[in-house]
Amino acid sequence: MNAASQDFRPSISQEAGNESSYQIRVKGVDNLIKAVFEFECSDQALSSDYNVLITVKALKLNYDKVIGQNASLVMQWGDQESVYMHGLIKNISLISKIQNADNMYYYVLEMSSPVSALHYNRQNKVFLNKSVLDVVKEVIDEHQLKNLKLDIRTKAQYPSREIIVQYNETDYEFIMRLMAHYGIYYFFEQSDEKAVMALHDRVEDLKSMPGNKLRFQPITGQPNATEAMWAIRARAQFLTGSVKVKEYNYRQPEVPLLVESSSSHNIKSHGADYLYAEHYKTLEEGQTLCKHRQQALDWQRETFVAETDCRGLVPGQKFELCNHPDSEFNQEYLVVEVEHMANQSSSDPDGTNAEEALYRNKVLLIPAGVDYRLPPIPAKKIYGSFSAMIETTGGDYAYLDDQGRYRIRLPFDIGEAKEGEASHSVRLAQPYNGNKYGFHFPLHAGTEVVLTCVNGDIDRPMLIGAVSNPDTPSPVTSQNHSQNILRTWGDNELLMEDMKGKERIDLFTKDKKNILSLDAKSSGHVVKLATEEGKMEIYAAKTILTESGDTHTMESGNDHIVTIENSQKLMTKNKEIEHQAATDIKMKAGDNIKMHAEKKNIEQTANKNMIIKVGETMSMEVQNGNMQVKVNSGKLGIKVAKAITIKGDGGGVIHIGQAGASVEITTGGNLVVKGKKVDITGININIKGSKISNN
Repeated sequence: MNAASQDFRPSISQEAGNESSYQIRVKGVDNLIKAVFEFECSDQALSSDYNVLITVKALKLNYDKVIGQNASLVMQWGDQESVYMHGLIKNISLISKIQNADNMYYYVLEMSSPVSALHYNRQNKVFLNKSVLDVVKEVIDEHQLKNLKLDIRTKAQYPSREIIVQYNETDYEFIMRLMAHYGIYYFFEQSDEKAVMALHDRVEDLKSMPGNKLRFQPITGQPNATEAMWAIRARAQFLTGSVKVKEYNYRQPEVPLLVESSSSHNIKSHGADYLYAEHYKTLEEGQTLCKHRQQALDWQRETFVAETDCRGLVPGQKFELCNHPDSEFNQEYLVVEVEHMANQSSSDPDGTNAEEALYRNKVLLIPAGVDYRLPPIPAKKIYGSFSAMIETTGGDYAYLDDQGRYRIRLPFDIGEAKEGEASHSVRLAQPYNGNKYGFHFPLHAGTEVVLTCVNGDIDRPMLIGAVSNPDTPSPVTSQNHSQNILRTWGDNELLMEDMKGKERIDLFTKDKKNILSLDAKSSGHVVKLATEEGKMEIYAAKTILTESGDTHTMESGNDHIVTIENSQKLMTKNKEIEHQAATDIKMKAGDNIKMHAEKKNIEQTANKNMIIKVGETMSMEVQNGNMQVKVNSGKLGIKVAKAITIKGDGGGVIHIGQAGASVEITTGGNLVVKGKKVDITGININIKGSKISNN
């Protein structure tokens, strides 16, 4: 309701409501203020900070003694209790010095409500795992306002939020935004000592004005015997008809969170107010929030503006109007807003501007059964990005929760939260991610990161990357600007060198103990796979193929063991196979050892002895050519445990000879013994034949 656009109709009542006077009490200067001439207040309303302009007559006032002091305006209300308005003096203006009065002046004091102190504290603060009521209480308690008491009378259960951020907002703007979001409103109940800031969320819990009823009495030109309402007008507005709210909860992305509501009011409406990202996690929370948004529209569809001289009308109270000639107006109302205007110029003892003491107000009303909600106050959209620091709760490694989220400290947060407890768990955007696959290099404590706000919402931070600084320098600088490096906290590294003519890729572990190097420099290409201190294992479930276009060299510092499940083949296409050992070469087979030369010879050479041992039979067979056993400088010994058989098939002579002597078995079966001397010695010598000849 705009006070400037409305004209007050003066009350001509001289009794009851208009017989009372007004006083102002300002801590520390009460004795200097002599009278209140007039005051006006245009914005005392539900969930609103009010300002009262009060013209006073006073002795000389020192501004430093007045500004910031607690004050209270007192309106006498007939024989009943006084009506109080507490607040804080935030402005003082000197109007003029009173003529013919020693050291007397006219001043205008501007008093704002007790909660107005919250306007002067702008914060950037993080609240974790707290409900709206927890946050509101904490913010107000920090101000330690002596003339204000917070009384939470809400009935609903409000969920804790993982994070609520106050960013570049005054404390008043912040708590008003939160309360409006959840459908909570406040008003003041004021007594002689202080004001009570009462928080409500149901109109049925609101109290009635003392006496409850207010009489309607049109202006007749005669003084009113009692306080009354003399004018009331109904107003209607064409507003948005329905509300839709939708949310996305990444913790349960499959759950749909779309809720709709529509007005049941008979006043015509049109369209829908669609709100996205309203901070709820369940469908039930969304339904409650959607209902509150609908109620914030619906109470404004039909309102009433009334003029009265009743000083007891204050926001948040109900009263019943009676005696109106139109019975439709005789109902119970809720006071939403009050504009005050009062004058008691007759209190001037000099008699200047002597008039009757007057009081009148204009009130904005809604039917008492209509739910009141403050329209939502949009949060400031945060565009761009912030820097922040990764924190940990302890240990050498990155702190991650079960969803791979991080704890951070926002740059503007000057709170005293412990390390790792300055934020909720925050997601890190990745270049690649999916169901059980993705890309993630863990960030460690002390890493500077850049975050942005999803949908411009400071309560939805998301990390978008890490940046370097002198404490965490970049692995690539002007000193190695041709290199592309991926280096982990544990000093594992992938290096890709792009310098022309020196291109290479290196993959290695800490201190380069294990290396894979792909060197493509112009002088020659080299691939190196090495482990400096440990083992190397190569495994394939199927085939391993190793090809070399030139020499293939394998070196082992100790033993070389090859274990094969089935057969092994070692083949060359053009040249020989050479096995060379510093000591022995051993060949062992579970069954046979077979050696076969397809085109030429098998040669075995021993610089010393050659020993052939056979467990059973030894067989030597020459299929086509000859067999020769030659001992150049030694003996040939044949020793057997049983028989020695030398047999020819008749293809040639069997000849044993030395120094001209010989023993021959001819192909015809003859035995010929030749020698210079033939000795036959034996115990018994038998010579048998069909014919025996001699010389």
